[in-house]
Amino acid sequence: MSSPRTQIPGTDPAPPGPLRVVADDVRAGRRSAAGIADALLDALDRADSGSPLITVDADPVRAAATAVDRRADRFALPLAGVAVVVEEGISVAGRGDEPVRRLRAAGALIAGRARTAAFAIGPDGSPGGRATAATVATGTVPLGIGIDGDGALRAAAAAHGLAALKPGRRVLPLPPGEERRWSGLAETTLVAAGPADLVPVLNALTTDARHTSGAEPGQPVGSLVCSLRTGRTRLAGPAAATAVHEAIRVLDAAGIGLVADDPPYRAVLPVHGARRRQAGLARRVEDLQLDPAQLPRAARSALRRGRRVRRLGGLRPATPASWRQRLVGWLDAAGAEAALLPVTAGPAGAGSTGLAAWNLAGLPSLVTPVHPGPGRTCVQLVGRPGSEHRLLATAALLVGD
Repeated sequence: MSSPRTQIPGTDPAPPGPLRVVADDVRAGRRSAAGIADALLDALDRADSGSPLITVDADPVRAAATAVDRRADRFALPLAGVAVVVEEGISVAGRGDEPVRRLRAAGALIAGRARTAAFAIGPDGSPGGRATAATVATGTVPLGIGIDGDGALRAAAAAHGLAALKPGRRVLPLPPGEERRWSGLAETTLVAAGPADLVPVLNALTTDARHTSGAEPGQPVGSLVCSLRTGRTRLAGPAAATAVHEAIRVLDAAGIGLVADDPPYRAVLPVHGARRRQAGLARRVEDLQLDPAQLPRAARSALRRGRRVRRLGGLRPATPASWRQRLVGWLDAAGAEAALLPVTAGPAGAGSTGLAAWNLAGLPSLVTPVHPGPGRTCVQLVGRPGSEHRLLATAALLVGD
């Protein structure tokens, strides 16, 4: 067996192809999963390894591809031959965590592991702040999956002009320990080039129909409430505001009803999110029996605050439900099915009110580009519980799919 290789995909090698094209070709027999795996590994071999953001072990990738080619149901696999980069917080060893098991059952190939920031604090050194998004942005690996507990993964996707879906609470399986580590803030999050690529992945990872919310999948929302606020007192920067205005123009032309109203952000929201992240870190350090003196400075500071939260009585369990009711009430008052909001892209977006508020509420949040092409900017679509497919269909209007 070959030893693991640590690489970051570059832009020179030819990628295996877009997600939907790869899956269609493998299902139809036009390409083999083994051939796609070889092309992927060749691309990684020729890539620049100066920044180790993704670790690849070639032999398991080839073995998984051969197994896909031998499956009698290959013609029906929704993700046949699709390469996936998986964040370090999700186990791929053995059968792997539940998200990995479902990806493999759908025919996907686990191409490598993306580095994450130590103790989920700060960016990991990659462009945009998360290696998962940086890898997908090169086009070498068409799909990424990770854990978003504070908006960091969606912010990184926005920095690269990608689509990222953080579904509503427990729509997708969460690896063991992540609920405790993030104090209920985290969700398994998907990253791809565009919203249409996320539809088959969401379908493959979802075991029931709760996410359809009684509406036909693929039907855009009929009305949106729009705002330029990224926090209680903060407005979007010029690029993010321009993206919202362009999205409004496209959606208005598509016949979507649009109204203007600001989300009921509160000054205490960042405090609620930070306390939950810090308390989760304290639990993780306790579970792993780590020596606090060996932790990075930022982690030690967060650990002290987390221990203080637990000492003073812990977290308020009613806070997420109260905030969720407040946001759904805002949508009701505006007469809107969902919201169109700006995105704070890159490392600055991690923990920002405009992204992290939806983790606390447990509502679906989709970051999506506006129009295809290089340098594209992103907006955020936020919906009611179970609206994931409708948000994806609405986002498809913004990219021309």
